[in-house]
Amino acid sequence: MHALLLLALVAGSAPVAALALRKAAAVLSVAVPEDQIAAMLAGGEGPGLPAAARCPDCGGQLGPWPGYRRMVRHRGRTRRLRLHRARCRNCGRTHALVPSFLTAYRRDVVATIGEVLLGSASGRGHRPLAAAAAVPASTARGWIRRARRGCAPTGARLRRHAFELDVQPNRSPPATDPVGNLLEPIALVTQAAQARWGAALGRVGPFQIATAVSGGRLLGPWPSA
Repeated sequence: MHALLLLALVAGSAPVAALALRKAAAVLSVAVPEDQIAAMLAGGEGPGLPAAARCPDCGGQLGPWPGYRRMVRHRGRTRRLRLHRARCRNCGRTHALVPSFLTAYRRDVVATIGEVLLGSASGRGHRPLAAAAAVPASTARGWIRRARRGCAPTGARLRRHAFELDVQPNRSPPATDPVGNLLEPIALVTQAAQARWGAALGRVGPFQIATAVSGGRLLGPWPSA
């Protein structure tokens, strides 16, 4: 079981709320309030690294390391976002600082993915959902299929993370739709995070919280334990 890591990171010049971050595949998911996403994408710069940040592996001091650029689609527009990385001065491992609105191997922001999953759970088809989200129909269909296939392992991990926060969240009855069975643990981990940090989370939505806690792997694939 990986340890939870708390970091108060900075997005540009604006402070970002502290959130439980989970190490996974050398990625640190950084909580970014939803009202800062558009500005961050317009500026083309991802979250930076504070001087006091520590390595999740050994606790050593993290220092800046050359980053890379990634294509991100938000509200139908695609932009380049420069993601920063950090390198531990003790163990030498590097970590990508990925904002919580991005998931692994997906171009679209997680709020868009969440909108499609919520619509699918309510019975809407992938084509109208794709049109509303301004993404290709094949993309929306792929998200729904991935959520259905991974609802059991992803849901189990999110529930475990919720209980690791020492919070006993309320449980909802099982959903009949597989996508709904993924939405339920997303709600659980959001409830747990809000109970732990409350207003400190700011405007970080449930899909962002679940993405940050899962190390950017809301739709998988999960690394081997």
